[in-house]
Amino acid sequence: MPRRNFSIIVSNNADQLIALARRILQKYQQDGSVSTVRPALLEQLQNKLDTAQTEHARLQELNRRREKLTEERNLLLGLHNSQNTFTEGTPLYAVTAARDILLGQYRGNERQLGDWGYTVNSPKGKVQVVIPRTADELISLTKNVMQRHYNDGSNSLLNSLSWDGVSSKLYEAEMKLEEARQINRDKEKATQARNIALGIDHGQSSKTPNTVKYIVRVVRDVLLGVYRGKEQVLGDWGFEVNQKTANAPVTNEVTE
Repeated sequence: MPRRNFSIIVSNNADQLIALARRILQKYQQDGSVSTVRPALLEQLQNKLDTAQTEHARLQELNRRREKLTEERNLLLGLHNSQNTFTEGTPLYAVTAARDILLGQYRGNERQLGDWGYTVNSPKGKVQVVIPRTADELISLTKNVMQRHYNDGSNSLLNSLSWDGVSSKLYEAEMKLEEARQINRDKEKATQARNIALGIDHGQSSKTPNTVKYIVRVVRDVLLGVYRGKEQVLGDWGFEVNQKTANAPVTNEVTE
């Protein structure tokens, strides 16, 4: 007779694990007093899920704030996808225009641009002056160019360019960059707190007690006993049950 083979998966993915825990609690509430899972276990699951969902929601909000700050910062610098090196008034425009002016002034001696903060390459003898496209590098280059310009005073080779507006945008962009860095630190804390509650943080395993993953696996094991031979019923609780019939030894799997 063909033997039954099945696997029941409890994912380590935060979204999937939260969704599974929600479905278990929903099924428990639907079943009410006739539920096959004891109330104390589900209360524990609800408590840990509340913690995980709070941190998960916080993480999502931080991600939205980070994206908004990145867009605002890029618009200030001239790095937004709607801009280019010809978008006037931005640091990207200023350092590109400054580069072109200096290349003219130092024609034949282009490595002098290194004194202004530019990176000068010469592959196969052809001079290339790199204009960075990352926020940190562009801010650093703009500050170097401006400092040299201000130090040279009336003798500066870049007096034909307007730097006041650039300076203001650079300051705003730096503030947004620092705020984004703080958000990244907050995201790390929220991610860790969520993962600890779920039971998927570094150092945790499926046997780490008092976590969403641990309790979900306990629920799964209880249901496997109650519905032995009818494992597909666990699908009503939100579990993914992969089942097939094959002429092979029993390979029932209960996986992470």
